[in-house]
This record gives sequence, structure tokens and C-alpha cells, in this order.
Amino acid sequence: MRRFEKITGVIPVLEGEEGHGEWIVDTEHRGTPDDPVQMPFVGYGRAGEMLIEAVHECVEDLSKEMDVHDYMGVLESYGLHGEDDIQAVDASACDARCTLAMFLAIVRQDRFCEELLLSYLESGKMLEWMKQLAKLDEC
Repeated sequence: MRRFEKITGVIPVLEGEEGHGEWIVDTEHRGTPDDPVQMPFVGYGRAGEMLIEAVHECVEDLSKEMDVHDYMGVLESYGLHGEDDIQAVDASACDARCTLAMFLAIVRQDRFCEELLLSYLESGKMLEWMKQLAKLDEC
């Protein structure tokens, strides 16, 4: 098994999926104390859900080899100091540890900044990073 196969295995699903997610807005409830409204959230498509799980599994599987649990510290060591730097980076210039840390950063930050992962899926950045990991797995 290749190191990043769990993540790169999502490539065909991602490429075959037309929409990667959508905002879910509660229109069934009134918003009263007795009938509260659920906060809007992004419902991810199959590829997004698979990717979230694959990133977490891969990070755990490779924790001894390339610990990226402190993903922001790892990214800062590569000169990437925030989401703007991550968005602008040329994935082909990144090694495996940096790429895995970028995946984890976006997946984790999506918990606090709803729709971040969706924007990366729709822009093609996630696919670009997956292809970089596939390339690195071949070396």
C-alpha cells in the first residue's frame, strides 16, 4: 500500500462528482424556543466526506514518519503563514510533509470557517494536492 493511497484513492470520486457540497439551511422550524432552527452548515458530497476521513486516517497512520499534528507549526516551517499562503502555494514544489499538513490545515479549519473545504474542492486545489501526493508516492 502506498503511503497516501487513502487520500489519493478519492481522486476518481472527486473527478466524477459534479457538485462537492451545498449549504443546508433549516426551513422547517420557526426559530422559537420551542421550535429552534438548526444553524446552516455545509453538507459535503461523497468525495468531501471521504476526503475528511482519509486525511485524518492518513495523518494517524503516518504520525511517526511525518508528524503533522501541529500542522500550523509545520506549515510555518515551510514559510506558509496562513490560509492566503496555502492557497497561493505551488503544490508541485511541496514535499509530502508540507502537502499533508496543508490537507490537515484545511480540513481542521473548515470546522471553524464553514465552507473553506468546499472552496478548495471547487477551486481544484484539493485535486491538485492529491495528484502531488500520488506523484510523491511513485518516487
